[in-house]
Amino acid sequence: MKNTRLTHLLAPALLLGLVFFSCKKTAEERPAPPQAPVSADVRVVATINGEPITLAEFQERFARSGLKPDREVEFEVKREYLNRLIDRTMMLREAQRHRIKIAPPEINHRIEALCAEQGKDVKDILAGLGLDFEKWKADIWEDIMIERLIAREVNRHVTVTLAEVKRYYEANRQEFDKPDQVRARQIVVATEQEARKVREQLQAPGADFARLARQQSTAPEAARGGDLGYFAMGEMPAEFNVVFGLPKGGISGIVKSPYGYHIFKLEETRQAGTTSLKNASPGIAERLRRDKEDARYKQWLKGLRARTKFEVNYQALER
Repeated sequence: MKNTRLTHLLAPALLLGLVFFSCKKTAEERPAPPQAPVSADVRVVATINGEPITLAEFQERFARSGLKPDREVEFEVKREYLNRLIDRTMMLREAQRHRIKIAPPEINHRIEALCAEQGKDVKDILAGLGLDFEKWKADIWEDIMIERLIAREVNRHVTVTLAEVKRYYEANRQEFDKPDQVRARQIVVATEQEARKVREQLQAPGADFARLARQQSTAPEAARGGDLGYFAMGEMPAEFNVVFGLPKGGISGIVKSPYGYHIFKLEETRQAGTTSLKNASPGIAERLRRDKEDARYKQWLKGLRARTKFEVNYQALER
């Protein structure tokens, strides 16, 4: 389960990891934590149990994060980033205290997963930005260490009972009342002339709406054959409401909107009804677990901070 609190906390590595990484590098040994660059500026922006974070190290980490705030909010963004970096350092040291170990194949697997998710090698982009692969790999190691710590100290202590799921369902029945919905596809083009040509193609025997959407639509869902998924009346712009008057398999006329010229096809309809407790249970359990984990995480982090001696020099960030 992806967790927003974890993503926010680990942004220095995850933001970089999701956008800039090399598919061909693999870890053959546990990477060493990133070292601050050699710099005449050794001012300290924070200490955690006597361990310093220098301004130079902070600046390097901040550059690797990819954050580029506007000038008027730059100090506030850096201040918040430093707070997250302090939390990250505290948790990494706590993970080491618990003797959590990460095997090299785990780092390799994470890198390969990121590579597969992106579907491309961005090694040249990484180098062009002056971002060091080995330091980025060390960030990945830190991420996994902290994830393992949170799983051990927070998530494994959380349980959700069937009684809790049922209570939530009974107290929030309106959430599970579903209106009439339709599943539709669309093709969007820039001009009315283009739309007329597409409409003519759709009238030909054996015309494939999904194939034409992939070939000609300018909308984001074109790669999915124009599939908009299920939606109810009022959940889409008013121009989309024409779909609710079509027969199953029917194709609309040309509909103009601020986004261009649309042609819709009604794929399926889903009548209004109430999602049963059985069908709603997995989603409810996931929601309750996430809420409990977030609450426990906040309490656990508060305790970790209370056991840690740290000092912060925000003024150094302004120089």
